[in-house]
Amino acid sequence: MKTTKNTILIDKEFVKVKKDTFESMNNVIKETKSDMNFQPKIQQLFNEVDNYTKSHQTLEKENQNFQREVKSLTTRNQNLTKENNKLKGRLDTILKVIKEFFRKLLQIGNEPTKEATTSEIKTYYDKNEFNSNDIYDISKGTTKEDELFDYADIPDYYKTRKKSHDYEKDKDDYEISM
Repeated sequence: MKTTKNTILIDKEFVKVKKDTFESMNNVIKETKSDMNFQPKIQQLFNEVDNYTKSHQTLEKENQNFQREVKSLTTRNQNLTKENNKLKGRLDTILKVIKEFFRKLLQIGNEPTKEATTSEIKTYYDKNEFNSNDIYDISKGTTKEDELFDYADIPDYYKTRKKSHDYEKDKDDYEISM
């Protein structure tokens, strides 16, 4: 348009323009109309990008909050794990002392004490606080070994005590077969 300033003639009713200039002006008008048609679409895209940006910022803040919460929960979990392990250690120690105490009662107690202790051992076993290995360790070599081994389904070959009549029976069987 700068180059065509000299070629425009203005009359009271008409404007005379060179053909090249006229075509240039028409092209500019067409492009402008085309651009005007894209304006709503461009505005819509701008709004969508703006919404995505705001949504992204909100999600970033939420993510940061979640990361802080995860860090806090991880620390709390580690502390609780340490405390839990410490308490398990104490419980193991207490159960060990109880097992030793029950064993002593079965070794040196009178018959009512041994009966009460046997009953208590069975209760611990039923509650899964003792297992068959614990029953073995507690009762091995005591007068309640057979009863507790049978209760915990410990095989007979682990028994250290032999009833005298079992021994005699085995001895008799041996003599007969010879």
